[in-house]
Amino acid sequence: MSASVLAGLVELLSRFDDAAYEALASRGLVRRARKDLEKLQVTVVEEEVGDVVVAVGEHRVTMDARGPAHAKCSCPAGTVCQHILAAAMGLSRAGVAAPAEPDAAEADQESGPQPPAQPAGAPPAPAEPDPVAVLRGELLGIDAPALKKHAGVAGYRWAWQFVQDLDPEAVEISGDRNLVVRFTRPRMTFRYPGGGVENLILDTKLADPRKYRVAAVLAFQAANGVAITAPDPPRTSPQALDLGKDHAVTSGEATQDARVRLLAAARRLIAESVELGLSHLSPGIEQRYSTLAVWSQGVGFHRLALILRRIADHVELLLERTGGADEHRLLNELAIAFGLVRALEAAAARGAEPAHLMGRSRSRYDEAGTLDLIGVGAMPWRSASGYVGLTMVFWSSADRSFFTCTDARPETMRGWDPVARYLAEGPWSGLGSPAEATGRLVTLTGAQMNDAGRLSAASGISAIVRELPPDSSLTELLDQYSNWADLTRDRAKLRRSLLAEPEPVKDWVALAPSEIGPARFDAARQTLVLPLLDGAGERISCELAYSDLTAHAIGRLEEMAAQPLAKGTVFVVRVRGSRGTLAAEPLSVVLPEGGDRKVDALHFDDAPKRRQVSRLLSRLRPAAPAHVPAGLPPTPRPAILPAITELKTWLQGQAERGVAEDFDAHAASHLRARLDRASADGLTALPGGEGPGPSSERLLAAHYVCMQYERLIDDAV
Repeated sequence: MSASVLAGLVELLSRFDDAAYEALASRGLVRRARKDLEKLQVTVVEEEVGDVVVAVGEHRVTMDARGPAHAKCSCPAGTVCQHILAAAMGLSRAGVAAPAEPDAAEADQESGPQPPAQPAGAPPAPAEPDPVAVLRGELLGIDAPALKKHAGVAGYRWAWQFVQDLDPEAVEISGDRNLVVRFTRPRMTFRYPGGGVENLILDTKLADPRKYRVAAVLAFQAANGVAITAPDPPRTSPQALDLGKDHAVTSGEATQDARVRLLAAARRLIAESVELGLSHLSPGIEQRYSTLAVWSQGVGFHRLALILRRIADHVELLLERTGGADEHRLLNELAIAFGLVRALEAAAARGAEPAHLMGRSRSRYDEAGTLDLIGVGAMPWRSASGYVGLTMVFWSSADRSFFTCTDARPETMRGWDPVARYLAEGPWSGLGSPAEATGRLVTLTGAQMNDAGRLSAASGISAIVRELPPDSSLTELLDQYSNWADLTRDRAKLRRSLLAEPEPVKDWVALAPSEIGPARFDAARQTLVLPLLDGAGERISCELAYSDLTAHAIGRLEEMAAQPLAKGTVFVVRVRGSRGTLAAEPLSVVLPEGGDRKVDALHFDDAPKRRQVSRLLSRLRPAAPAHVPAGLPPTPRPAILPAITELKTWLQGQAERGVAEDFDAHAASHLRARLDRASADGLTALPGGEGPGPSSERLLAAHYVCMQYERLIDDAV
């Protein structure tokens, strides 16, 4: 190896920091390697072609220009060990011992004529380029053939689709010594010190990280405005059904053909339902929806399968004249299903398979590495489907996000109590109980997380629980809202599209009210209402429905409302609602500094005293009128809303009766006139009255657009 290659290796290692070494191995191995450096000398003992052999005590580490990620050690570890880390750290330091240099004569013969020394008074040499700028240029210069060579054609196609599914906010780029590319969903961080795509260091241990490295490069290029190359369409031949695997389906051309036929059949059935009229559906329609739902599941359209199954159940309820059946709600479902089918058809025409449109058969947990979390409380719950559970909520300062972990059981399982679960051991090894995590720092090793931000409760995950540092304030670590208008604006950005996937973890927020109003009990809804007011006097209702699992928390809120609000108090809540009707379901209260307890877990801490609201609970006194602070302007009513309501009401009536053109040409012409008039009134996104396609499909598209308009208006007010 020449001196220039050794210098390049040293330059590469100079870009490593502790975070990069921890991603390469672990935090514990990094500490052990630094201890080794205090008592052992790192020496370059041999230079072979392309390799450097470094002595670390009695062990020998062989490293090439790619750095420690591809180094080998003589110890039996078989992976990146503390000796490899110590060798890398030692090489990056100045003054590393190297093999004996040749004498001056040999050096002169090998090196040849030397350039003249810099004369005195000459201008200084140009400054060294910014190392991160150099790394940025390297990643931007990696082309599609190089990425396909690294991960294969199939891996490149997967990575390209992965990047298409990412939100712009899901990619974070930073770094000073090395370049950092971070995904928030799934949670993984890449550190690039240089040396090509194979030198991207991933902080999560995966069996095959190559496609994720390619995804990181493509995401970085897309974030910097580079048009990434779309993959070639798959050319695989049809494969037989593998009955030895769960949910196995045909793949390649056979699957694509089945998907095309399925989408056409679903589109035709949805249109036929509107043509016949939602009040005239038959058992045969219900059976056809059930069949299409099974077919959708088989070809990987899991989201479409779910909505088609829901439509089939609703049709069955209509046929049985059940009280919960409603033609208007059925039309909403049909319109969304129609929009999903059209979106899947458009994606298939581009050769794309968006994950948020395809859906998943079940939640998948991916490796999330090491997480530093702060427990902010837990709540017991009971679902309408017959499950009870305990949900723990955590705050991550690094991710600026809440995460949840849920333990649930069927309600019929005797001996399992979600309230008692709060004091029981687990769910992770090293955690005495969920109560032990509340208000403390929890470090998870080997954490697993799904796309919705839910942490796995697998026992193989280990936890270390520590007190928060004395100089840190939990109220300062949390991202808080002190102005409800900011909360409303941020909530408006979450689900702008009817086809957007819900993000339940983003419903959790921290509210810092200026004051709280008097608590009241709404007997009609069996709900406690506690107003939270911001500095501008605007109000959000903190609401908690009464049950045997929430009675304790209701008593705690009653107790709190009877006393002045301490300055700096923060409520951790789950927000619901829209269009000026936001409501907050309380989880816990983060207390101001000064006491031993940092978090008041409302559902568990301290037995409540019997005050006003608890008497209301026993008497079920009629609800008092809600207090609205004086001076608040009424929510403005958008001028376009009456036109939307009028058109939507007319569309619902037509869908109930049926719109088959062969039977009612007048209704078809009336539909065209209505769409043209609504478009002239400002609903320009509506399909044109003279557009192509049958009247039933244009009615469904118009209803979908009306629902989308209402969603956007909900977000805006």
